[in-house]
This record gives sequence, C-alpha cells and structure tokens, in this order.
Amino acid sequence: MNYKKILKGTVLALVMSVIFMFILAIVVYFANFQERTVSAMVFSASALAVFLGAFFLARNIESKGLINGVLLAVFYFVVLLLISLAVNKGVTLSLSNFLRLLSCLAAGALGGVLGINTGK
Repeated sequence: MNYKKILKGTVLALVMSVIFMFILAIVVYFANFQERTVSAMVFSASALAVFLGAFFLARNIESKGLINGVLLAVFYFVVLLLISLAVNKGVTLSLSNFLRLLSCLAAGALGGVLGINTGK
C-alpha cells in the first residue's frame, strides 16, 4: 500500500469537496430549495469528490483500484468525522452519517475500479 499517495488522493478529494460545497452554497443562496434537496445535493457532492479522488489515485497507483479507492473513502470519512468532532464538540452516530459512509465507500470503490480500467 502506498499510503502517501492515498493521503494525497484524500487531500484532493477534500479540496474538491470544499470547492463543490462552495458552488453549492452559492446555488442554494440564489435558489429556493427544500432542505431535503439540499441534503441530497451535499451527499452527491461528497460522493463525487470521493469518486474523483479515487479515480485519480487509481490512475496514479495503477494497481488495486478497489482497495485503494475504499481506503481513500475511509480516510475521507475519518477526516470529516474529525472536523465534525472539532466543530460540534462531538460526533453523533446517525443514519445520515452511516449513509454518508456507505456513499463514500461506494464512490471510492467505483472511482478506484474505473481509474484502473481506463488506463493512462
């Protein structure tokens, strides 16, 4: 396992997540969306960020895309939990967090597999 590259991929996913959330915040500010819709868009933005991070990681590592993509997703989710812990002074075990973890794992696995199979 090349943890240095996995951490770089995780940082890439986190940066993309921040960019996507910034764009989403602007869109939500100017449009009138229901809270449920905004929540779905946040989930999608997180999954897309993990997918892209895993995709580029797998293309860079060129082996074990599924495992590396899932590891990236786990690291990404742990960083989100640590940020939540720092900001909210605690982490809640909720269905929302569980679904976010599942979506990150699925996106990381898919990104890793597609990254390997598309080649350079």
